[in-house]
Amino acid sequence: MSENTAADLDRLRAALLAGAYEHRVRTVMHRWYSGYEAPHMDLEHQGELVTEDFTMHRPPESGMPSVQGRQAYLDSVSGADPNQRNAHHLRSLAIEHTGTRTAKAVVTHDFETVGPAMNGAALLRYDLELLQDPTERLPRIRALGQRVLSHQEVPFTEAYTENRVLAFVHYWLSLLELPAPDAEPLRELLHTDLTMTLSDGRVLHTFDQVAAWYTENAGLVAISTHHLADLTITPAADNTLDLSVDFAWEGITRAGQPVVARTRHHWNLAETGERYLRLRRFAVTVLDPFTHATAQEARAHHDANKTD
Repeated sequence: MSENTAADLDRLRAALLAGAYEHRVRTVMHRWYSGYEAPHMDLEHQGELVTEDFTMHRPPESGMPSVQGRQAYLDSVSGADPNQRNAHHLRSLAIEHTGTRTAKAVVTHDFETVGPAMNGAALLRYDLELLQDPTERLPRIRALGQRVLSHQEVPFTEAYTENRVLAFVHYWLSLLELPAPDAEPLRELLHTDLTMTLSDGRVLHTFDQVAAWYTENAGLVAISTHHLADLTITPAADNTLDLSVDFAWEGITRAGQPVVARTRHHWNLAETGERYLRLRRFAVTVLDPFTHATAQEARAHHDANKTD
């Protein structure tokens, strides 16, 4: 194995940092979508996604005015007809960092709606300005501009379930990839009836056990990123969802060693109506073992597995 140069490690670290931030942005987007798709929008949770001075520029054909300020935005959506059904299917996401705390993002998604207010479908573009408060985990949306790229003739396809699941998955990954100072953010993601089976055979049931595992991982891996593949979501019993997904993984250990791996996860997530779903069952299988690599090899692994 060739020696890792400082420049190669810096390039890998930059790619991993960008991946970890992308999971945060995807969390925000899937929470944004599911807020509009829920039977009743939770205004408190929706308001958490935007800054106090949030600006939203709506397209003229929407029939709704643009708004300035978080409360004005929430007031504009508070009277939405609960019989109007919406669906958002994310197509692409591109992020440009504009400062240490700011970024821009361009998002495209398919939007479908049926109900008393309107019926139709369109390909939409969002231009976002994001602000990261260093005391918060997720960036907030400071400005959002909407554009209709094309109108579509497609049937309505429910997306709430998938967006709820993806908000959970990307938030979970964001907490693992660039660990928080402690495990407290994981608490709201865990079900009281938890069985978490790790690849080494250990089984965790309590928050304290999960917190110890989280601290252990944080002590080993400085930064990492995960790429989702072969995601399947299946409704299960008791208002839960079965999730199967493969993760291609790259990381840098605390000792500065690049590492790659591939794992398969089977989770059961419970819908409780809270900010996030809750993890009830967790099992992981190692497909490709955790292997030392050069920084160039890890970067190639990253680029080969990255998707829009």
